[in-house]
Amino acid sequence: MYMYVCVYTVMILGNCCGLNDSPVGLAAYILEKFSSWTNFKNRNLEDGGLERKYSLDDLLTNIMIYWTTGSIIPSMRFYKENMGYDFQKIMTNTTKVSVPTGFAAFPHELMHCPWVWASSRFRDLRSFTYMPRGGHFAAFEEPELLAQDVQQFVKKVESRRSK
Repeated sequence: MYMYVCVYTVMILGNCCGLNDSPVGLAAYILEKFSSWTNFKNRNLEDGGLERKYSLDDLLTNIMIYWTTGSIIPSMRFYKENMGYDFQKIMTNTTKVSVPTGFAAFPHELMHCPWVWASSRFRDLRSFTYMPRGGHFAAFEEPELLAQDVQQFVKKVESRRSK
């Protein structure tokens, strides 16, 4: 879904609503993502639940990176160029991935990936972890949880390599 949103955001918001022209507009756009993509239920909260997972300094730093570099539209352009308009074709692509793969499934991620689908796509799926919490910004929201999962994945890959 995010990829789809980015395709149209690049065309609509980037060109006519000025995410690069208004720091308040950019902040509103980014903060809405941090709110609803961390936990969709945050949309019902008066403050968006932003400070439940993030400090205001961290959020402002993120916004300022995009603002001072003018890079919000280029950051979304990747999705537009690689996805085009045929979302269904991308989702049904049957290309297999053969490198060792680890997958962390966060409950509030935008696009859920069932183990059955992952194991059919990734030929060497070494790790698939259903995480207890977290969303789209997992590395920012739950850094310890993600780091533990990455470390256990690396151990599995290295232990198989040493045999």
